[in-house]
Amino acid sequence: MILENLKLHCYRNLVEVDLSWNKHFNVIYGQNAQGKTSLLEAIYLLGHLKSFRSTRGQELINHTAETAWVGAVINKGGVVHRLEIGLHKNGRNPKVDGKTVKKLSLFLGYLRTVLFTPEELSNIKGFPAGRRALLDRGIVQIEPAYLDLVQEYERILKQRNYLLKQQVNEKELVPWTAALVRTGSHIRYERKKYLQRFLPLLCQVYKEITGGTESAGLNYSVEQSSIEELSDHMAASFIHLASREKKMGLSLAGPHRDDFDFLVNERSLRSFGSQGQQRSFLLAFKAAQVMDLEEQLQEPPVLLLDDLASELDNQRQEGFFNFLLNRSGQVFVTSAQQSLLADQVQQRACFFKVEQGLISAISPE
Repeated sequence: MILENLKLHCYRNLVEVDLSWNKHFNVIYGQNAQGKTSLLEAIYLLGHLKSFRSTRGQELINHTAETAWVGAVINKGGVVHRLEIGLHKNGRNPKVDGKTVKKLSLFLGYLRTVLFTPEELSNIKGFPAGRRALLDRGIVQIEPAYLDLVQEYERILKQRNYLLKQQVNEKELVPWTAALVRTGSHIRYERKKYLQRFLPLLCQVYKEITGGTESAGLNYSVEQSSIEELSDHMAASFIHLASREKKMGLSLAGPHRDDFDFLVNERSLRSFGSQGQQRSFLLAFKAAQVMDLEEQLQEPPVLLLDDLASELDNQRQEGFFNFLLNRSGQVFVTSAQQSLLADQVQQRACFFKVEQGLISAISPE
């Protein structure tokens, strides 16, 4: 999977961009607030139909314009596709090969990306929702229909919470509880199935990054494995929590309340992990997602690395870039300066300088 060309019009401070890219390493460098991260964000948007920085679409549009446009030519297994997203104040209009896509899950999968950004480090010690999102994004990359399942669950959850707040009788709540159990047990099943493949890869990469001195792990708060066990357990939880739910007006069981405990040397990373361990774990997490995607889909995803050099010491940076150099995927990495990146990357990369929203190809120094 290769992003061959990217065009932007009035996207944040990137007013006009039309660039072709190296099929392996692309280094985007420049000072802060020039547009480096916005470029990665635009690529991410084409893969996920949402930003990793903002929930408001209006913020993606340059302040001088009413609309913006993001487009790309991708080569997916030898087949060329054109992706585009029109952005306006009230939403977005995604198209594939010139045809409007009305169902979001049908747009996903054409451009698969894995993102590393320093802001994601807060997910390790932050709220459970951030850790759930890290995992769920990996599942959606492989199974775009998982997004439909999650959206259905959220719709049912919203209605059930509304009924709980209205203090309706048990009879009115029964079909919504059953629907929540059905969708919720399938979400948990998909998470368990994903972790079965993913966890060995995570442990392997973390060991390589740390030179074999540390081990990684991950605990999921759900123990049941089969759909039937997951359904029975979730249904029993609703019975047990019925009085509390009625009092609080909230659904207190289900995958929207699950958590994942990240471990280093069998200890909780959020409670005992150092900053270096947190960075190494998140990097190993992303690398494991790359490996899993490549194994499942028989093609590597596009890797987006925002300000990686500032987050890693020389030893960890070298270990991670050795991992990248041993795979065939396309990489976009931002940096404050060309010279901050490892020598082996310098030799194989194409360089692009960003200054005040203008991007130009540069010969390596």
